Amino acid sequence: MLYLHDIIQIMTKKPYLLILLILALSSCVNERDLSQNTVIAHILSQPDGLHPFNDNSVMRSFICSYTQKTLVDLDLETLEYSPSLIKELPVASEDNKSFSFELKENTRWDDGSLLTGEDVAFTAKLMICPLTNNAQIRSNYSTVIESVVVDKDNPLKFTMYAQNIHWDNRLILGLIYIQQKKYWDPEGVLDNLSFEEILSPKFNETEEISEWFNKFNNADNSYKPENLVGLGPYYVSEWEASQYITIKRKDNWWGEADLSKYNKAYPEEIIFKIIKEDASSYLALKNQDIDVTTNIGTVKLMKLQEREYFNNNYDSDFLDQYSFNYIGLNMKPDGLKFKPFFVDKRVRKAMAYMTPVDEIIEVMVHGKASRQASLISPLKKTYNDTLKLIPLDLEKAKELLIEAGWVDTDGDNIRDKMINGVKTPFKFKFSYMSSPTSKEIVLMMRESMYRAGIVAEPTPMDFTLFYKNAMDHKFDAMLGGWGGSASYSNPMQIWHTSSWVNKGSNFVGFGDASSDALIEEANLTLDKDIHNNALLKLQAKVYEEQPYVFLYCTKRKFAIHKRFDNRGMYNERPGVILNNLKLNSNFSLAPSNIQ
Repeated sequence: MLYLHDIIQIMTKKPYLLILLILALSSCVNERDLSQNTVIAHILSQPDGLHPFNDNSVMRSFICSYTQKTLVDLDLETLEYSPSLIKELPVASEDNKSFSFELKENTRWDDGSLLTGEDVAFTAKLMICPLTNNAQIRSNYSTVIESVVVDKDNPLKFTMYAQNIHWDNRLILGLIYIQQKKYWDPEGVLDNLSFEEILSPKFNETEEISEWFNKFNNADNSYKPENLVGLGPYYVSEWEASQYITIKRKDNWWGEADLSKYNKAYPEEIIFKIIKEDASSYLALKNQDIDVTTNIGTVKLMKLQEREYFNNNYDSDFLDQYSFNYIGLNMKPDGLKFKPFFVDKRVRKAMAYMTPVDEIIEVMVHGKASRQASLISPLKKTYNDTLKLIPLDLEKAKELLIEAGWVDTDGDNIRDKMINGVKTPFKFKFSYMSSPTSKEIVLMMRESMYRAGIVAEPTPMDFTLFYKNAMDHKFDAMLGGWGGSASYSNPMQIWHTSSWVNKGSNFVGFGDASSDALIEEANLTLDKDIHNNALLKLQAKVYEEQPYVFLYCTKRKFAIHKRFDNRGMYNERPGVILNNLKLNSNFSLAPSNIQ
């Protein structure tokens, strides 16, 4: 072994040996062995955690899809639901308020115990209980699920009872990650907590129940691999903060005989490599240090696609997706630290006219994006295509601002207005999650808004603070984004007033009795025409109020190494099925000559 003083002596006394040493050391840095059955997948950031209920980042969902299981799966090709943990899709009662399920036989937890309806009932309690730290998604379930009752004669059979007729009733229970009751609650503490008590407005939080949920919500259950248990074919083996998360294939997994592509487990392990910088992800693809990405920047991928070497070794593409980016405008600020800049819809409309969306698409993503005027993706049949895209029009924006009382009274090129007897300049904090792309987008918006007499102050934050401030409504305006799905996206979570009051995902404070009624009309029906019409009206309502400036949906960028077969790429997130990638031992690596 060479020590530091040895290297120093070589450097000072025998320079030619130094050259030989450098060559020797460099030869020790081997290229990755591409014959190994390991998939290295690129993710942009560390997930907020991997708790089955309390963490909600896109990265968390991506990883949990391989370690957890739901009752049903959405086929990414057909966009149809199929049974996963159950024998067949649930059977509805005549009144469509109860749904019968039967679990597959011999589905077992890692300790060998059988999956039963008791696990499902336990999971449903966790999802709807107000003591679980999942307020941002709870309303989707607590307004639908009334109870889950296990068959006394067959532990594999159970029935979900719904509170009302609901568009999502049949499948809503099927989309929850099922948890092992024995693992989380070996003492049966929640056995005495009924669904009726959980859903009661007078929910009684006993000391025992409170203590149990404090343990369940503990951060260790988000970050410690040994606590991240599930029914999926993989388990979390290692988590190096901000570097990578490794999942390994389980031995003797219960689903090995299942022919579904979602139950395949071809790779021995999958490493989720965290690469934040676009330049670094580009180099990782160039050097074949990663096998899969859906997160590389547009320009970088376009540059790689010009190289024969890259195209010989990777499949790549740009595909539409269901997500979208937006500017969220705080409609209900506290009035002190966060001024009422955006309480007037004329101001919010002016913000839309000040935003150079087409320029941002051209400059930032080289045209690899599409615009939308609504909360629903244009890929869906329920998209309201009568709503017109709002163009960049600074003169129209200025007119609206003047109508709302924002004028430049002192000639400093900044509009102002008397608020509570105080002259207030239109200077607002523009929050965004720190990244080079987000920064550039905010700067482009700032420049355009300044020409209209408004000052946007860029305010970068890390994910944790950004998300917390959004839930607490502590912001003026924010640059955000929502992931989407081909399946029904219940507007309750983002657009109902209850999701503002309880710190759900209605960050901006949108809504009133009429919009709530439309959401409920869309949800509380099984009539397709009534459902679709309510969604069309809701989109028109959101368009009129402009709580969001709808920006664009970037195309998802794919690159998958050709050393694997089954290289599917899909519009529906996550866009790839990593467990289905099968190593092709006959793949011939193209020569490395990329620049």
